[in-house]
Amino acid sequence: MRVKKLLSFLLLSFTMYLSAQTYPFAEGFEGLPNSQPPAGWGGGMKVLSYHGLNDMKGLVARLSSAVTEDSTITPLIGPLTSTSTLSFSYRIIDQNIYPSTPTNLDAGDTIKVLLSTDNVNYNTVFLINMDNHNTSFNFVKKKVFLSQYAGSNVTFKIHCQFGSGAGYYVDFDTIVVKNDPLAGIDGMDNSPQFSMFPNPSSSGTGCVIQQSAANTQQVYVFDAVGRQVFFSPSIAFIQLPVTNWQSGIYFVRAGTTTRKLIVE
Repeated sequence: MRVKKLLSFLLLSFTMYLSAQTYPFAEGFEGLPNSQPPAGWGGGMKVLSYHGLNDMKGLVARLSSAVTEDSTITPLIGPLTSTSTLSFSYRIIDQNIYPSTPTNLDAGDTIKVLLSTDNVNYNTVFLINMDNHNTSFNFVKKKVFLSQYAGSNVTFKIHCQFGSGAGYYVDFDTIVVKNDPLAGIDGMDNSPQFSMFPNPSSSGTGCVIQQSAANTQQVYVFDAVGRQVFFSPSIAFIQLPVTNWQSGIYFVRAGTTTRKLIVE
């Protein structure tokens, strides 16, 4: 009897978990209680007044040598489509006399946006660090293309890690997941953002990505089920380790462009 009750409870929980999904998803944090995590979100990041766009409410991590990390996890979102994107606005401001001084990130300071299809294992889909952080009082909008996760229900995790220096706030606002007509996956032709050759590739030929030296981007590679298999910082010439990959379709993202790579 206990086993049946347990199975019934697990089935109900799983059904509720699936039915709780929403798409498209948008959260601007207005109207939510102050100094608390948003309802239905996990983690310790809180909603605070004057930390959002136009001095409205935003989602905040407060980091320092005393509190070295903070994070939040969204509710279940999906199912995603082949044109899904995640967009958000962020800024990083010193804690001293907030908001007087925008923060320059130091070594070890990282803000990761991660995605999970099972609410257990997370892959990094966007990374902010000292190499690409826009130091400004103003919010900066970022967009992440999610074509490789089409059909999946997902949760996003924002993980903020303190490295060194003075304490600072990481402010987020207007987190949106929706269809974007510009998010279609390019084919095998080369694009202005980067070239990738040969494609198809194999262990015998290898595969090289060449970016413009004046416009290099971080490069991510995902397999057919959305698992990240490769990451490169912003450099012009990248040798992909296709020798270690199974044959199949992969998705290569650099900046705002996502393209298919076939490994034979």
